[in-house]
Amino acid sequence: MSDPFFRNPFRLSLAEFPFRSPSFRQTGKHSIAFVCIGLLAAAGCGSSGPPVSISLSPSSAQGIEQGQTVPIAATVMNDPSNAGVTWSFSGTGCTGAACGTLTSQTTTSAVYNALASVPSNLFVTVTATSVAHPSKSSSIGIAMVAIAVTIQNKVTELAAGTGNYFSALFSASVQNDPNHYGVTWTLTANGVPCSPACGTLFTIDAAAAQYTPPSSVPAAPDNTPTITAASATNPGRSDSDTFTIFDGSAACGTGGNESVLNGQYAIMLQGWSGIGGGSPILYAASFGADGTGKITGGQDQFNPYLSISAYAGAPVIPSASSYSVGADNRGCLTLTDNSEATFTFRFSLGGITGGIASKGDLIFVNEQSAIAEHASGILRRQDPTAFSLSALAPNYVLGVDGWDNSSGTLNHFALVGSFAQSGGTTSSLAYDENDGGKMLTTGGMPESGSFLTFQPIATGTGVAMASLNLPGISNVSVNVEVYVINSSELFFVSLILSKEGAEFSGRAIATPSSFSPSSISGNYIFRFTGSSSGATSASIGLASFSNGGPPSVSGTVSGTIDQYTGGTATSQNLAGTYAFTSLSGRLDIIGSNAATSPVCYLTNPLDGVSAFCISMDPSASLGVFDVQATATYSNSSLSGNFYFVSGEPGDNSIPGLSGVAAISSGSIKGVKDASAQSGFSLANPLNATLSINADGSGNLGANTVAVTNGTVLYFIDETGNLPPLVQVFEQ
Repeated sequence: MSDPFFRNPFRLSLAEFPFRSPSFRQTGKHSIAFVCIGLLAAAGCGSSGPPVSISLSPSSAQGIEQGQTVPIAATVMNDPSNAGVTWSFSGTGCTGAACGTLTSQTTTSAVYNALASVPSNLFVTVTATSVAHPSKSSSIGIAMVAIAVTIQNKVTELAAGTGNYFSALFSASVQNDPNHYGVTWTLTANGVPCSPACGTLFTIDAAAAQYTPPSSVPAAPDNTPTITAASATNPGRSDSDTFTIFDGSAACGTGGNESVLNGQYAIMLQGWSGIGGGSPILYAASFGADGTGKITGGQDQFNPYLSISAYAGAPVIPSASSYSVGADNRGCLTLTDNSEATFTFRFSLGGITGGIASKGDLIFVNEQSAIAEHASGILRRQDPTAFSLSALAPNYVLGVDGWDNSSGTLNHFALVGSFAQSGGTTSSLAYDENDGGKMLTTGGMPESGSFLTFQPIATGTGVAMASLNLPGISNVSVNVEVYVINSSELFFVSLILSKEGAEFSGRAIATPSSFSPSSISGNYIFRFTGSSSGATSASIGLASFSNGGPPSVSGTVSGTIDQYTGGTATSQNLAGTYAFTSLSGRLDIIGSNAATSPVCYLTNPLDGVSAFCISMDPSASLGVFDVQATATYSNSSLSGNFYFVSGEPGDNSIPGLSGVAAISSGSIKGVKDASAQSGFSLANPLNATLSINADGSGNLGANTVAVTNGTVLYFIDETGNLPPLVQVFEQ
């Protein structure tokens, strides 16, 4: 076979190739490559073909729990030998068998086996390497998560039981447990089992246990026991809570002036839980004080926003609660309920007649909870003769505010309105509502039907359950507790709510059954508090009304408004007109902007309230108008002993303030207590010089504003030393 055509084509030179042509010569190496690939691919032609690569399935494995397995398949592409792979693995945070094992290894698959007990989170890399091409490999990252146990409601202290049965419920969450076995509970002191000296622990189920404290405070170390929840699957994974057992009946000590707090009282507070932005909380209670520092009974409610920890109607345990009052009428109060929750307050008292206080303010820090909680609010003496539905007034104006996230964003919410009631059944609701700037109103015209239904009032506490259909906020009835202060004043505090509802509290004040233009006083002082987009707003001012003459229900309004929001202070004129709805007592002020255009509902002047109002701007501020007598004011217009409070904190950065002060000829001297995320700050000195103008406006120094009606003083510090809040001085 001498014909060149039949010679081995792999040995032909380019010059000898039988299909050569001029055009072929000109195409160069690309044509050569085409021929090699098209005709001679089996033996190569200066190239090894597509590169070898390895793919693994799955490509990664995250959140693998202890004891689980991960089957891994390897595919080697472009390997004509089909030799497959070999397997290896290494770990971060572990070595060798401490990283797990690889079993069932073949040239195409393997199984990774996580440890039966993962001591901590681990990361393992499994690698498949080509047998024929050892430089080629691929890896999969496997993240193993250890079982995590968390006691959800840790405490720092619990009151001794002093012979009464009450207990604390502890619950634990367990993550990454493939068996879902829950936890086992133990009670120790200094690492040694201590029950019953340090209390007893009863397991309710795989996630909860009930702790009952001893009847009195035990000796150390049993007075600081530790509750531990350990994973039943992996006992090495656990969480613990160590707390102090204290004597609730003596927690406040003595002040020597306990007799000034005597009778049945109700308290209502708003505040915040957590650090940073936090989340809203409500607290309210009715309790009896015996005049000697002892609590005789009562009930309370605690409502962290959208929390499973919320509850209501919990009896107060007298033997684990107490109070004290100092010579300056500042005091301490601890209330422990039968959920073994102890709440600690600092208060200042006023309205003292016959040696007994009828009102006051108070601040709160939850010293028991491991989560920071603080709040501020008011205290009022209750009238037990009004603890029946038949004793209530026939007409009320309601003013409540709080928080709503039905739109997915936490908005400040406020509602004011008027209603009639008879025997616990309400009717003729007229209202205006602001939900983060979204307005809803009846325009002062009463609606038909009942929006609120009272249950019977408890004769021991003056508390009644009620069902409230809140306009525009919830598709279902909202449960509230109503605290009867007297026949003309009620506290409203919402209970546990779903995400469809608003959390709120506020007051209802009796109002006339009919109105006329003469119901509008000539002058008022006012205060507002709200929040928009995380920026708290506080404002105070003066308003003067003049009508167009009987029987007109409209006229003009003038005055000033000082607002402090997000570190920025503004002052503007309150100039515009108003419209009055005689049927409901609705006063609609039309100013130059939303901030100067509040809507109010008139009350019978009581407890510093002549009208409840809301702003029209996105801050959804709730406000109070109080009558200002026609007079020429001066530094001598305020004199005597006052107590003061900061009102509700509009955000978590705002402290609660409570204190007492003596005012004389413009000099203010006193002492104040504060509550904040960091805890209590007590007995801080207060010294200021008050300057009052003829119209009742004034200040307590540079960058401050104040207004008075000769009985109360509203004050805002705009120096930047405090976030926006209104301080209210009363006698």
